[in-house]
Amino acid sequence: MPDHRPYAIFSGRKSAAYVASAQTAEIVNLAIRLGRPLLVEGEAGCGKTRLASAIADELGLSAQLIVMTVKSTSQARDLLYRFDALRRLQDAQDPRNASARRVYPYIELEPLGFAIAQGRPSVVLIDEVDKADIDFPNDLLDVLDRFEFDIEDLPRTESRMCKEKRGFGRHVQAPRDGVKPIVIITSNREKQLPEPFLRRCLYAQLDFPTDEAILAEIVSKNLDARLDQVSDALIAAAVSRFCRIRERGRELSMQKLPATSELVDWIRVLHWQKRKPENVSPEQLTAADQAVLFKVRQDIERYRARTGEEAGQ
Repeated sequence: MPDHRPYAIFSGRKSAAYVASAQTAEIVNLAIRLGRPLLVEGEAGCGKTRLASAIADELGLSAQLIVMTVKSTSQARDLLYRFDALRRLQDAQDPRNASARRVYPYIELEPLGFAIAQGRPSVVLIDEVDKADIDFPNDLLDVLDRFEFDIEDLPRTESRMCKEKRGFGRHVQAPRDGVKPIVIITSNREKQLPEPFLRRCLYAQLDFPTDEAILAEIVSKNLDARLDQVSDALIAAAVSRFCRIRERGRELSMQKLPATSELVDWIRVLHWQKRKPENVSPEQLTAADQAVLFKVRQDIERYRARTGEEAGQ
């Protein structure tokens, strides 16, 4: 069974552009220690996808970060291996091409399959697992539980030859002294995930930070110091106003609440426009402010209507 011990402790505070709460960091470390995938959910913009990058960054595994974005047509096999049947068919048209007589030259390990076969420390992100058909997470169950799989398209008679030529056979598993990859799976709950799949994962719910000091730290980490020499006073004022804007948006049941990326862009705009902290007001957002913060026309109209009512207009 692959080991988990080579991984350092994840603090959540040492990444160049990400700040994880102590609770999230603890859950990440538990997932690593238990060798379990971590299922991450939360509202859009709260940092689900970037968590994997932060883990890789802090643990010195940025070069070993493997990202797989799930599509509606994705199958579990797509994460493990690929059989290029079309190229084999094309090669078979040439009677001098002996490769087409066999299957193994046309088998390639995909990112998750490669990570399992290598057995080296790595971080694997399976992004938006809920976009795929319900069979997708079901088919991943045994793979994520045991970190081994079979290449169904590879004939058993070619397994030894494939092992000699390609370094893997029909049954792929980590070396005896190998290491399980850290697997982060994100979901927006567009579809209900099957319970057997959930039982094999640890779970983390990421909420948008409400602590203004943490938000200010996130902003500072994401501003380019060479281009954005923003004052601490402006950051603090903008963060405070931003929290009030989000709260108002929540009261208005906005379709898309502004999140971290909108906050960082808004502070850049305030800085470029040379706006003073005391002149930043949630009640008097300019057209530029609204264009940066809101992404849905109905949300803009609702916000304008509310501020107009409060101003007595």
